[in-house]
Amino acid sequence: MKKRLTTYFFLIAALGIALSSAFGVWSYREREVAYARQTLSELLSLMDAQAYDTDPEGWTDQLRRAAPDKRLTIIAPDGAVLADTYGEVEENHADRPEFQQALETGWGEAQRESETTGETLLYEAKRFSDGNVGRISMAISSVNALALRGLAGFLAAAAAALALMRLLARKLADKTAQPLEERREALEEAGEKLQTVRSEFAANVSHELKTPLTSIKGFTDMLSSGMVKDPEDQKRFITMIGVEVDRLIELINDVLKISELESVAMPQPDEHADVLEAAREAGSYLEQAARDAQVALRVSGEKVQAPVSPGRLRELFLNLMENGVKYNRPGGRVDVAVKKKDGWAVITVKDTGIGIPPESQERVFERFYRVDKGRDRKTGGTGLGLAIVKHIVLLYGGRIRLESAPGRGTAFTVELPADSGA
Repeated sequence: MKKRLTTYFFLIAALGIALSSAFGVWSYREREVAYARQTLSELLSLMDAQAYDTDPEGWTDQLRRAAPDKRLTIIAPDGAVLADTYGEVEENHADRPEFQQALETGWGEAQRESETTGETLLYEAKRFSDGNVGRISMAISSVNALALRGLAGFLAAAAAALALMRLLARKLADKTAQPLEERREALEEAGEKLQTVRSEFAANVSHELKTPLTSIKGFTDMLSSGMVKDPEDQKRFITMIGVEVDRLIELINDVLKISELESVAMPQPDEHADVLEAAREAGSYLEQAARDAQVALRVSGEKVQAPVSPGRLRELFLNLMENGVKYNRPGGRVDVAVKKKDGWAVITVKDTGIGIPPESQERVFERFYRVDKGRDRKTGGTGLGLAIVKHIVLLYGGRIRLESAPGRGTAFTVELPADSGA
């Protein structure tokens, strides 16, 4: 009986791990493809930023030396090939889908077999300032090689998971006298925790750390190869590297904040803060950012004391108010109100921004969750702000809810216990 139960539970766990591992490998490869496309797009943008007029021969020669694994083709608006890192190309490229899309929209992409080399390539194309189109490509086999190198981590995690599940199966089999429902719930809980750890590691940390590092590598490759010779351009690229480093530092700091909040079992009893004063301090800190975004930031309300750390209360306001500024429109508003009601300090942060779709509203407090990944890359942020807010609210026994609709803005309401008599 015990042997059969052990085998039964182990086979279920092994199947689940195999499927999740297969999905993880597929997801990892898709992310590598996205990173590769981002790198190709950044190279084209850097080329276009160097000069108004295209230098076909110069740019192809530079890329041939700096990145021999990539192919650059400069194409005239009529489809004639002006230069190519692979040598002279006589065939007209007017029928290439990525070229046509770039002419129409400014950017184009494709994945297909090259008629010149016979390899399957990733293509990114950009219409340059002078009307010519730059097209850069790399072999999909290079992306597959990167994905295979990451496969070792998935295999190690799967092996560890199998060992853990085998041990768990044995323990479950030993407790045959316990109700079957208890065994099933224990297995599901263990499986969910394992899946959560795997998902956070593979999809979140890897993605968030690799994105700025990929940009930094692209900039440094361009500088070290000698492709960027103008001192002003070199200074601008170094500034871009600094921005990406700051982004990494911000991510690490937010991860540390989450870890700190999780490690605190209970708030300190002597912690107290003026809620309205904390809101005003956060508003002063974000005043310039709001002015730059052409967003009006207003703080109002009544003084309320709450048994909350002043630093954590400011962090709560900063994250909520910064979101309201970032995801707003020029001429929009962010209104912050504080009041006391039935023994609670009630905080409302309401903006007139882009809003949150209904399907995303339950997930915005998850770590690294982003409603619009493309917009988040432009506005910055780590995807941890609302997760930090939720941890602070729960730590002090509070509640948080949101009301939002696309195009109509978002309102966050936080309720924290107020000091008696405050």
